Parts: sequence; structure tokens; C-alpha cells
Amino acid sequence: MPSEFRKVQIADVGAALQLLSEVYTDARRALAEFISNSADAFVIAEREGISRNWNCTVKIGRNQITVADNGPGITHARLLELPTHVTLSGKRGDFEQKGYKAIGLLAFASFCSEMRVASRAEGESETYEAKWTSDCLAHPDTNPVKIDRVLSHPLKGPGTTVVLSKVFEDRTHQLNIQTLLGFMRAEFSPDLRAKRYELILADNKESHKVKPGNYSGLPFPRLSLQTSQDEKIEVEFYLTHRPLYQKVALFVRGKQVIANIGDQAEFSEGPWKTGRVAGEIRCNFLRPTTGRAGIEHGESWRRFVETLKTIEEELQEQLDRIAEEQRGRQVYRMFKEINQALASVLSKLRWNELPKSAIAKGDSQVFPPGEGGVGPAGGQGKVLNPGDGAPPVAPRRSRLIDPTKPKRTGGSAATGFNFRELDFEPDANHLRSRYIPPQSLIEVNSSHIDYMLERDDDKRLRAYLSRLVVKEITLLNFRDMGESEIAEHMVELETALNRQLF
Repeated sequence: MPSEFRKVQIADVGAALQLLSEVYTDARRALAEFISNSADAFVIAEREGISRNWNCTVKIGRNQITVADNGPGITHARLLELPTHVTLSGKRGDFEQKGYKAIGLLAFASFCSEMRVASRAEGESETYEAKWTSDCLAHPDTNPVKIDRVLSHPLKGPGTTVVLSKVFEDRTHQLNIQTLLGFMRAEFSPDLRAKRYELILADNKESHKVKPGNYSGLPFPRLSLQTSQDEKIEVEFYLTHRPLYQKVALFVRGKQVIANIGDQAEFSEGPWKTGRVAGEIRCNFLRPTTGRAGIEHGESWRRFVETLKTIEEELQEQLDRIAEEQRGRQVYRMFKEINQALASVLSKLRWNELPKSAIAKGDSQVFPPGEGGVGPAGGQGKVLNPGDGAPPVAPRRSRLIDPTKPKRTGGSAATGFNFRELDFEPDANHLRSRYIPPQSLIEVNSSHIDYMLERDDDKRLRAYLSRLVVKEITLLNFRDMGESEIAEHMVELETALNRQLF
């Protein structure tokens, strides 16, 4: 028996049209199709030499939404063509325009039952209106789209107004002004950031000019990438030192298709899931799925993934550097707070009234005692040898001095403790900290396991650093006393310092 052939045909066109409208499961994304049409109209106008301050206004009513623009409008002939050109787009291959599947007009049926498209073309005086209903899709043969000239209340100038009425009750929660404001800010971010047009959302109570969201963090230096086939990928990233639930969105032809690239399996590891990278990826050679809820996978997606992954290591290095710099600033700030607290606390401990046996002796005596005890209270001691800085145990005021800068060669002791983080030598790595008398310097061992375990939590790190300072000050003054006395003075100072810090 010879082979037989049958041409694939749509048996029920109405059912197929309804299915196409139902790809928009989110009413906000369906509504965005009409804003996209306005944005594309502005692109066409600019190419034709028409220029003005483009704007698109979305007015939300009780059971109706109006999308109006001041674009070049739609001609009468084009209005007649639209119902017969579903899925036949003239925008294919045009990366400046957002639409290319010619099903956007069907989106109305996913959240309302009627749509009226009124338009006045550039250079014409007449306004024409096309009336679409859900029946036009379900039964196209018996319910064709009706196109008429508008006699009453025609548009005053070129532009298009789309009236979407009889909104379904179960979709209204997605179409309030606050919900739409955040969605449109993200959806049209590249256009809004480039100020290509003004987008306004309004209801009966308020009106908002939609502005693109601001990204926090430091800009990543790379701005574009090239695939193996010289396709361009534009990137705009901002990096933070700690997780802030940041996301990187993917835009195709100026519309957001993926809200967070880290949700894709190919980018489930690395910097994309840290919450520390925010921004946008703009890639026009990719193809969104119908309904723009994702990207069609294939060779173009593979090239995109491979190219984006080439900067993951560079991104991570930048993130690590930013985190380290921020942590350094945070530690500096903590030591400054500790110095300020010490200035308040030490003078109240009455250590100057301790008996003579409490005075530090031998090599550990870094300055002479004050009246009746250690020369602390108020920093009354003098430098033993000119040229050697001496640490005041109770500085009159707090001032951190960078230990890498030259010190003065004589005079009274400095007015605060210096500090420095560094990796101790292998034979000293068991030490958590140490004191360097000539520089009034407390060195913190940044490679000690305790430090590494505490460093990622600000509260615990502050407590750890203050504990090290307490240890060094107590040993500085009482190292020649018995273990019990040293411990008591350590607890005394730590308790007083904690009252001030925490």
C-alpha cells in the first residue's frame, strides 16, 4: 500500500485562539503586552523621523483598564489586517521591537472579555476603532471583529487607546495600582532607565510615574560579553558585601523574561545564588517562550549560558574583595567603639588605688606608675625613653592611629590604642592577639580559628575583639600578679566594658 500524506491543520480555530490567549497566566504580564505595543510604536515612529516626548498611560478603573499612548497610531488598513494576521508578525528579526509572535492582542481574553482598540494615525484626521470580544476568538466565523470610524469623541491627536473592559473578578487582585507598579518597574526597566518614554500608572485616587528600581552596591566593571558567534550580551551588575536577596533579571528585547537568573538550573551555583549580585542581563538573540515566562532552550541558550559562566570567577573575586574591604571597615569601626568605651570605663575602675604589689614590674612595665599604683587613670605616665611610644591604659580621648604611619619621636604617650589584623607567624599562630608596646598596638591574629568563626557575625566579632583588648590591657598592668588576681581584674574590666558596648 503506497504512503499517504496529510497536511497538519487546525480543526477548531476558535479553540486554538483561546488556547493562545491562555498562555498568559499572569494578568500583569498580559497587560504588559499592550504597553509593549506602545513601546514598539515609538520605535517605528523614530525610524520614520517622528519625534516627541513619548508617553503611555495605564488607567485602572473599577472594571476597566485603559492603555493610551501618543504614538504614531494605527492606520485603518492595519486595523483591518490585525484580526487576519494572528501569529504572522512583521517584527520578526527586529531586535529593537519587543513583539515578534503576533499573539499579544489575544492577551486581553486572559483577564477580560472585551477590548476596543481606537487609533488615529499620524497625518490623518479620522479615528477608527476595532472591537474585539472573547467570542471573536471562540467563534471567529460567527463573531468577527468589528471596525468602525469613531464619530463621537474621536482622538484629538495621533495615538492609540486600548480599552479593556469586563475584567474577570478573579484577576482583579493582580491589577491594582500597587501590584502593577512594582511589576512594571521591573518589566520595563531597560526602557525606563534609558528614558525612551514615560510610563504612568493611575487610578481614581492617585497617579505614579513608573521609575526603574535603583540597584544598591558597587558596579561591576564589565558591561558586555560576546558569544562564540559574536552575539552581544549586555550586563549591568551591582555587588554588595553581604546577602541582601539581590537578583539578576534577564531581559529580551527590553522586556523581563526571567526575574532571577539564579533560579535557572544552569546558574544554581556560584555568585548568582549568593544574594549579593543585583542587576540586569540584556540579550536580544534569545527567544522567549510563548507568554514570555521563560526562554526556549537550544543552541542560542547554550551559547548564552557558556558565555555568562566565563565571568563567574571574576564576579566571585570582586565579591570577596568587597566583603573583605567592608569587613576591614567594620573591624576598624568596632575598635574605635572599643577605644571610646575604654576611655569612659578605665578611669572608673579605681586601679590607681591598688596596693603597690599590683604595679607591673620588670620588662612588662611600659610606663611609670601614677599616684599609688599603675599609671593609668587619665594617662598620666611619661615615656620612659624618648622615641618610644607608650600606651596609655586610660586614654583621655579615643583616637585610632594607623600603625603603618610614622610616629612622632617624643613627647607624651598617644591618646588611644592602635590595632592591626594580620596572619601571625607559624610559631605564634596559637596566639589570638599580642601587644606591641612601641606602637601602642594590639595585633589580632586573623588566621586563628576563633577569629575565623566569629568574623561573619558582627555582634560576636565585637564581643571577641573586646575580649582580646581586655586580655591585653589586663596583662599589661597585672602580668606579675597571681593567676587569680589577673582573672579577677580581667572579669572586672570585661564586665565594665560590656556595659558600655552592649
